Amino acid sequence: MTRYTSRSVILHWLSGGLLIFLLMTGTFVLSNMPNTVEKLGSLKIHMILGILTTLISVMRIWMISRAPKPEALSMSPFRATMMKANHIAIYGVIIAIGVSGFVLAQSASLGQMIFFGLEKELYSSFKDFGVGIVHGFLTKVLLFLIVMHVAGVVSYAIKSKNNIIKRMWF
Repeated sequence: MTRYTSRSVILHWLSGGLLIFLLMTGTFVLSNMPNTVEKLGSLKIHMILGILTTLISVMRIWMISRAPKPEALSMSPFRATMMKANHIAIYGVIIAIGVSGFVLAQSASLGQMIFFGLEKELYSSFKDFGVGIVHGFLTKVLLFLIVMHVAGVVSYAIKSKNNIIKRMWF
């Protein structure tokens, strides 16, 4: 087998698109909005997509452990180790971001406010919660890991003259 299964490809690109959307909107939109009632709609979208992305990632991990894998790429042992470490780190950080987001939402009563209509003033800053700081930091770590993932794919494709993207495409 030279490429991943269609399910793996769909989940890869779906989660990748969701992650980029969440990282960009969280970093450049939500973090710059004041914590007022007007922010709740954007937070609702962010929370729903964050939960969905975390669940998709858990599903991907489950599938990876059971689905047939394409034949191994020809590469140095060091590159193979770095590739595996990057993938493990990406999945671990995605799960940690999902958990920290959930804990932050619970700590700040966001779920109750957004989904159940609890009338309460938003905290002035989500950084008042340690988990809010962790959540923000982990998103920067994930962004770095994604850049390294893409750089690894591009550098492998250039060095090997192999269109590696075909492995993760339809």
